[in-house]
Amino acid sequence: MPTDLRLFGIRHHGPGSAASLVAALEAFRPDIVLLECPADAEAALATATNPELLPPVALLVYNPKQQGQASFLPFAEFSPEWQAVQWCARNGAHVRCMDLPMSLRFGMRDAVQALASPPDPLSKKEGAPEMPVDASAADNEATIPPEQAEENMTGAPSFLERGSGGEVDAEGGPEPETDPVAYIARLAGYTDSEQWWETHLEHAPGNADTFAVVLELMTALREELQRPETEETLLREAFMRETLRATLAQGYPRVAVVCGAWHAPVLRAELLKKEDKARLKGLKKVATETTWIPWTYERLSFSSGYGAGVLSPAWYELLFAQPRAEVLTHWMVRATRLLRGQDVDASSAHAIEGVRLAAALAAVRGLALPGIDELQEAAVAILGGGYAEPLALVHRELVIGVKLGEVPAGLPATPLQQDLTQQQKSLRLKPEATPKPLDLDLRQPAQLDRSHLLHRLRLLDINWGEPEEVAGKSGTFHELWTLEWEPEMALAVIEAGRWGNTVLAAAAAHATARAAEATSLETVSTLLEKALRADLGPAIPALVALLETIGAGTRDVTHLLAALPPLAQVLRYGNVRRTDTRQVAQVVQQLVPRLCIGLPAACAGLDYDAAKALLVRLEASHQAIRLLQNDAHEADWYAALAAVQRHAATSGLLAGTAARLLFDAQQADATATATTLGLALAPAQPTDYATAWIEGFLRGSGLLLIHHRELFALLDTWLAGLPEDTFREIVPLLRRAFTDFSLPERRQILELAGTDAAQPVAASEVDFDWERGARVLPGLRELLGM
Repeated sequence: MPTDLRLFGIRHHGPGSAASLVAALEAFRPDIVLLECPADAEAALATATNPELLPPVALLVYNPKQQGQASFLPFAEFSPEWQAVQWCARNGAHVRCMDLPMSLRFGMRDAVQALASPPDPLSKKEGAPEMPVDASAADNEATIPPEQAEENMTGAPSFLERGSGGEVDAEGGPEPETDPVAYIARLAGYTDSEQWWETHLEHAPGNADTFAVVLELMTALREELQRPETEETLLREAFMRETLRATLAQGYPRVAVVCGAWHAPVLRAELLKKEDKARLKGLKKVATETTWIPWTYERLSFSSGYGAGVLSPAWYELLFAQPRAEVLTHWMVRATRLLRGQDVDASSAHAIEGVRLAAALAAVRGLALPGIDELQEAAVAILGGGYAEPLALVHRELVIGVKLGEVPAGLPATPLQQDLTQQQKSLRLKPEATPKPLDLDLRQPAQLDRSHLLHRLRLLDINWGEPEEVAGKSGTFHELWTLEWEPEMALAVIEAGRWGNTVLAAAAAHATARAAEATSLETVSTLLEKALRADLGPAIPALVALLETIGAGTRDVTHLLAALPPLAQVLRYGNVRRTDTRQVAQVVQQLVPRLCIGLPAACAGLDYDAAKALLVRLEASHQAIRLLQNDAHEADWYAALAAVQRHAATSGLLAGTAARLLFDAQQADATATATTLGLALAPAQPTDYATAWIEGFLRGSGLLLIHHRELFALLDTWLAGLPEDTFREIVPLLRRAFTDFSLPERRQILELAGTDAAQPVAASEVDFDWERGARVLPGLRELLGM
């Protein structure tokens, strides 16, 4: 009996295509379905029927020996391929993946040089492989950081940019057609091919007859446009035909092929048999592994840089799930509820009027059903009062969507993935696609464990949590985080698996490896602080030993200044985190005296820029010394600051800062400080030195001048005594000293200056030109009517 073969050309993530495909499969009842999906993903795709696997999710196919070679294949509930797999599971049909395996694509880095040639047509609309990570697709892929792009030449096709129509290139000729559907759209009077496809195919009810029309249309387009294909696309189509031939030879009575519409016309078994075998012969192959990872609607959207993405994933989900007659009402009611939750005036009457307006807009534009553009315009007019800004939340949640898929623990995963999933579950840290604040009290064991996990992941460059500054609470036991899980972090977890099979082991091994490459004391001390925050017991002894070794040989005071603050943090907060800091205390005990001895010489002979750079480290070390609460260390430090202040060769900026720090620490009283200020502003001092000294002295706050009038008077007298030319020259420099003052501080200083300026002056002391003034009196009397 001859095989009955049907070709179903679909669009990736198209709700209309998905609904039509389900209807077509129900009518045809195939025995096997061939999907345009990499062949080496077939085993993992078979687990898509797991009820705990909730889309959006993605198949991650990667090279275990070079994790940078990876490809994401996303699926949503409204993806035709997802619906095809679910239909086969319900009806006992077989599923076979027919596209070129990623194992061959990863091996084509040197074999295929045409990856940057014209993109695979219609992939945004009719289905190229979903989301390969490929340096050649950098114009529309943002899955892998740019610095890794060179390692990610997967050989997968670049994706279609939105069609440019008949634009003209630099030489004046027409640009080659990059979007074949744009050709049809222009003939139909549309300027946007996306709108044409949405209107005529995605918004249409599920209809099995749609595929015959699409196949005829794509066949005509291929004949009309005669587009040259890339070598990579030709390889894919050859592999798909070979898979089709093998399937037909097995004698299945009914075979369905679900592929991108552009490929459908050439997927015929009788085409190019010899050429296909020759083209596929000798391709290099690498081993691959496949796993499921959670995905998000934001990453599924075209705006994220995903070339085969859609404009409105959340709208597409609603369009697929709800009957066409009810979808408008559902969307507008949800928008109204969202706005009401934000205390925006939005009632049922607004929702009703919004639906009516959207329907009217669709009728005016000749559309059978309002699309998301009509709904958004109606929402702006009715719910937003004509302003789009209040509707930003609606766009984010009901157009793009904030949904994050779920992957059950039982599916294939690397040991590190399994350990992370288990810890996320036990610590009740559920990955979410939207930013979520997390407030941790480190005195509670469970919350301390959460802190350890987040710090360990950051050491592995998996920045699930971003630490925030703690304000208003004691930083010794309190942490604030913002958590946001991004799909790409799944690949980062796989890459981190080379360091260990658990989060703790991997973080410890990675920290040890980074320490072995470190050459500066600052790097090691910062790494040690991070390791202690993450409670990396196995790595800490090696880090401390390395810190002692590098510290003993470090003579540069700037490096010692940079190393002290992280170590002080470790000693100050170690007890709260239940970490042993005795070894760190020994290092600090040796470091502080050496730092204090070398500080005065390090501050001498510096120009302004060099002093400015050192100033930041000087202030950080001052806070660290005070944090240590060690009398001996504080005595040595204050003696060093006094030497910096007195040294004739010290930069004015650093000398002024040293004077201020000593005054704030009550190591110098107001009288002594006034004397120091007077010496710094003495006529013998260069003006640029005095100006820099003032900037360092007043750095950060003007309260010093407000509460100590004698210091203000000295500064005021110095400024008043400057020649006018000199004053004009240093005003921009002085302004830097007042930049960081708060508005109330500036106002009070202005009032102080005004009080001094308001003292009465005898008329005899004022030199007026009376004769010149008398000339204006006649005109003044006339103006005043006198």
